[in-house]
Amino acid sequence: MKARAIFLAVISVLWLAPQAGSTTLVRMSLRQLVQASSVIVQGEVVAQTARMNASHTRIMTYTTVQVEKVLKGQPPATIVIEQPGGTVGNIHVHVPGAAFLRSQTQYVFFLEPVAGSSGTFHTVGMMQGAFRVYRETSRAELHVNLPLGALTTGTESTISQSPSLGRFQMTISTAVAAPIVIPTGTLLPVVIVSTQFQGAGQAVVVARTTSDLFPSKAVVIPAGSQVVGNAQREATKWTIYWNSVTVRGSQAHLSAVSEISDSGGLTGQAMMIQVR
Repeated sequence: MKARAIFLAVISVLWLAPQAGSTTLVRMSLRQLVQASSVIVQGEVVAQTARMNASHTRIMTYTTVQVEKVLKGQPPATIVIEQPGGTVGNIHVHVPGAAFLRSQTQYVFFLEPVAGSSGTFHTVGMMQGAFRVYRETSRAELHVNLPLGALTTGTESTISQSPSLGRFQMTISTAVAAPIVIPTGTLLPVVIVSTQFQGAGQAVVVARTTSDLFPSKAVVIPAGSQVVGNAQREATKWTIYWNSVTVRGSQAHLSAVSEISDSGGLTGQAMMIQVR
């Protein structure tokens, strides 16, 4: 039976390999974690279960969290966190980088909704998106454990190894309120997804970024971020003046210009935008 369990675990890892390989762990600053999150909450783990997906190719673990404090976004009172890996019967799959969440333990979570779901989320940056809250016997106040050790704010400062919960929440609030500044020279790979014509030779163009970008320690632009510009038709080409990018609901100013031939239309065009 033990040999069978090991065999099944190996087979399961092989099944998971193509999907798990896409979960790259890029070390992020606090500002990047904040920007990449639609929801940030403090909450307690109240239940946990693991199960196979519908096609029996992956094991997923689902952790139910009771929200106690909201630091960003508008989540429901109870949320579910989905992570790859877990144990179903004799099959155990460990995915490097996934957060280990303890029952009846509080965390500060940085979260992004699972596409097509209601109330189910992924942790941003895998284990980086789960900060355990604990109380040391020698200290009266609650503290936060940093999952990867030292954490930079994204500016010039570094957060201590075990900051107090109150100070950590204040640092998050400061990051939430900070404007997003896209560095000059940043290249954005985008695809135009819609065009709204405003009259002869005029249009509003909406594009989406096609990959995660980390242009500085203080900025992250997740794949799928919306980029908007105004297009003008001149002779046989369109000139697009890009003016904004929206990152998880926060809009940042953008200054960039693209030129496209009008022969193939605008929607569906892929290009690189360079920020001026």
